[in-house]
Amino acid sequence: MITLNVSGIGCSSCVSKITTAIHALDATAQVQVDGSAGQVRVVSSVSAERLNQAVSQLGFASQIAV
Repeated sequence: MITLNVSGIGCSSCVSKITTAIHALDATAQVQVDGSAGQVRVVSSVSAERLNQAVSQLGFASQIAV
């Protein structure tokens, strides 16, 4: 599981945008977005770096959790 720390997830639209962006990279990815914790958890064959880049391109401050 890949965990991204993401700031700025404030509404259901943000959750939808993030989920859609990840599914564009991997249609079978399992995505859990926790806006209150500022975390996105993903099970995918796509690299953490690529997932992080996709979320960042949406305008969110995103970092791969260590």
